[in-house]
Parts: sequence; C-alpha cells; structure tokens
Amino acid sequence: MIEEKNRALDTADGTMPAWRELFLYFLMLGFINIGGPVGQITMMFNHMVERRRWLSKERFVRIMAFCHMLPGPEALQLAIYVGYLKRGVLAGIAAGVTFILPGAVVMVILSWLYLEYGSLPQINDALYVLKPAVLGIIAAGIIKLGTATIKSALLGILLVGAFVGMRFAGVNFLLILLLAGALNLLFAVRPRNLQSTASSLGVIASSFSVFGFFDGKLLQLAWLLLKTGLFSFGGAYASLVFLQEGAVENHHWLTSGQLLDAVAISVATPGPFMLFSTFVGYIVAGIPGAIVATVCVFLPSFVFVLLGARYVEQLRNNRPVQAFLSGVSAAVVGVILVVSIDLAREAIVGIPSAVIAVIVFVLIVGFKVDVAKLAVGAILCGILYAGIRAVS
Repeated sequence: MIEEKNRALDTADGTMPAWRELFLYFLMLGFINIGGPVGQITMMFNHMVERRRWLSKERFVRIMAFCHMLPGPEALQLAIYVGYLKRGVLAGIAAGVTFILPGAVVMVILSWLYLEYGSLPQINDALYVLKPAVLGIIAAGIIKLGTATIKSALLGILLVGAFVGMRFAGVNFLLILLLAGALNLLFAVRPRNLQSTASSLGVIASSFSVFGFFDGKLLQLAWLLLKTGLFSFGGAYASLVFLQEGAVENHHWLTSGQLLDAVAISVATPGPFMLFSTFVGYIVAGIPGAIVATVCVFLPSFVFVLLGARYVEQLRNNRPVQAFLSGVSAAVVGVILVVSIDLAREAIVGIPSAVIAVIVFVLIVGFKVDVAKLAVGAILCGILYAGIRAVS
C-alpha cells in the first residue's frame, strides 16, 4: 500500500520508467560513474531530471537532503531511493546492486593485479602521480565538508577538539564522535528533551556493539566494515578513519601506503568511492574478504533507505536528533584531518608530488574543476609518466 502510494505520488512528479529501462540505466551508470560522489550526483541529476525527467528538480533536491543526513555514500543511497520510489523495494535493491557491482568486479581484478605486480617500477611510477592527486581531492573534500558542517562556534570547537583528542591524546575516534554529538545535543536542546533522545541513541549504539565480540579474521573484517557503513557520517572520507584505525593500526592487515593505494585505485574505478573497502577485504582474505567487505560496508545504506526512509525523513524536523548529528559531523571533519596527515606522509615524497597535490586542490576549490576530469587526467598522467620512465 505504501509503495503504491509513493509510486502514485511520483507519477505526478515525473515520468514512470519501465522495469527494464530502470535496470539498464543503473547498470549503465555502474560502468561510467567515475569521479566520486559529487561527479556521480551531478551525472544522475543530468540524467534523471534534465534528460529522462523521472524526477522534478525539487523532488531530486529533497531526496538528496535525506541522503546527506545518512551515514555512508550518498550517491549510492540516491540510486537506491530512486529505484524504490519508481518501482518498489526490489527495484531499489536492483538499482543499488547494479550501481556497485561493475566497480566492485573491477576493484577485485585491480586488487589481484596490485598484489601480483604492485612492486613493479611501472606501477609505482603511475601511483607516484595518482596518490598526491588523490590527496588533493581529499583535502578539497575536507574543505567542502567543513564549510557545510561548521555552522556555529561550538561546532568549530568540536572540530578542533576532535582533532586534538585523536591526534595528541589518542582517544578512540568513535568515542570522539559520540561525545561530540552528545555535547552539541546538550547545548542545543532543553534538558527535559534529553532523556528520551539519549536513551534512544544508547539503545541503537548498544545493539550494534554486540557484534564486536565476534572472533576470526572474516568476522573481524565484517564488523569493521559494518561499523564503517553505519557510522561514516561524511561519506567516503569519514570511512577512511575507520579503515586507517581498524585495518592499519589495530589489525595491521595493511599499511597506510597500501590504504592510500586503495583510495587511488578507487578513484580510477567506477562505482562508489568507498569501494576501496573491497580492496582492503581482498588484501585481508582474497575474494571471500572482498565480498564480505563490500556487502558489509554498503548493507547499512540499503537498510537505511529501504526500511527507514519514511521514518528517518521525519527526523529532519527533530531538533535533538539533528543537534546530535551536527556534533558528530563536526567531529568527523577533525578526525579526517588526523587521518589525512598519515596519508600525506605516504603521498608526498618530494617537491613534484607536493606540487601535484596543490595543483589538484586549487583546481577543485578555486576553479571548480570536475573531480571526475581530474581523476581521469591524473590516471593518464600517471600512465604517461610510467611510460616515460620505462623507456628512459
């Protein structure tokens, strides 16, 4: 009944595609959606609103507002949501899976090539160009995320406190996020409104924490990636924090350099930016690890959209919940800064690499150049540089 009502409302808002058209569109999108969330969302706006007229501009913006409120990759969530609105739950699942699958398959192949041939000079030469370019993209993302997030002096203080607490005091970053959310909640709402909100958040957090007691490498990997998908407010950049601390520092499954290589490869791969999680899973346990990592990191997005959309959208007007999420988002920027420092040590290995990172950052922030174009340009420059080095 609810799905029929949604579809009826959506017919007035835009055209109703056939099942086959919807499936083939998202499958095609899965092969061409290079460039991270900004490029992917821009591409979907062009296709869904301007060309195919599936949605009005206003409806598209409302869906995006909802997706930005959720943890995880907003471009994927938008794809799931549109599939759900147009053709129901199965279409939402199909839209999300086809959005992910081509890039995941490519990532597994590239992960295998990386492990087999990653020590070759040509591979290292190509990554010499690509890694600082990725660092410039991340730095630009931090600026954009910080600008959108820091809307008060308190949120700015929480950002700085998160950076100091994780960088110099060694406080667990997940605890930092929860504390930042709680502090902003205390200052933003009246005390009498706190009890019910805090208890609800506590129940949610405790229900997820039981998974942390699982043993075994695959179960540890599953729990790490499930946490990443559940708490990555800020999208792919926030997920870097979980993998840096969990996969690199705690479990020592890979190095910071390998994680940055994973991010660089993800930039060159279609699909959600968070597909570097697939690379991490492959490093840990081969194809089974890649499958576990991919499923666990994206599963929360499907659950949030398909099961919680009509309820979660109501929370946009819930002041206590929004205050908590605003505090968490501010702290996310601080902890991403900490992780970026570690990644910078791997990417910047000389003046030329520093220049590449700065150029990419300036082009994105100052000249608004499309991230997808810069990613493709960095890949081509890396291949060219590797070729020149090989023949010289």
